[in-house]
Amino acid sequence: LCAVVSCTKSQNAGSGYVDFMVKNTAEVADMTRSNVSDYTTLPSTGDFTIVIKDAENGQVWSGKCSEWDPTTSLVEGEYTVEASYGFLEVEGFNKPYFYGNQSFTVVGNETVAVEVPVVLGNTIIRISCSDKFKSYFHDYNFKLTRDGSDVVIFPKDEDKAAFIDGYKIRVEGTLTSETKTQTFSKDYTNLYEATAYTLAFDVPQVEGSTITISFNDRVDEVELGNIELND
Repeated sequence: LCAVVSCTKSQNAGSGYVDFMVKNTAEVADMTRSNVSDYTTLPSTGDFTIVIKDAENGQVWSGKCSEWDPTTSLVEGEYTVEASYGFLEVEGFNKPYFYGNQSFTVVGNETVAVEVPVVLGNTIIRISCSDKFKSYFHDYNFKLTRDGSDVVIFPKDEDKAAFIDGYKIRVEGTLTSETKTQTFSKDYTNLYEATAYTLAFDVPQVEGSTITISFNDRVDEVELGNIELND
């Protein structure tokens, strides 16, 4: 995504022209160097919110890029523009959060081009299950929780990725084989923003008493707890 927003100021005494460009760094860090667009639809230019502040950090204007009035003028001086889309605390499928800021100077009777770089501010989590896992567990579901509350639920065969705040998350699962239902949980902390993590599940043993979770380049073996099946 390279979203260009032209915001031209009217030329008055002591004011100048400014063109804002919101440029999205769409690549995320993972094992395959993927892009945000691989996991969700990217926002359009008009969906970004911009906030313009003066040298004293006072708010001069804020709103959607699509709502900007090009006849609004800015007096000469130092400014900062912040651009954002979404919210870090709003988590789930198709919930990316982008943010960025840039300083600029307004000069009377001149035009200055200001490029605002924005990056992904949350973490991407996706689920992958091996054929062996799917063969052993005929039914399964996963969820991401935090402090006892559900954040995202992944039903069986869900292939969408979730956007979360990666500072702390617990992965929980309920797995049902032909003879029993088993559960597990695994905690992860301090996950990087603008990074896509794949939780790949497999069954290392025939009896299915444990599972492995491959977390990009890390593999954890997790013991399963049993739940008695209802007659």
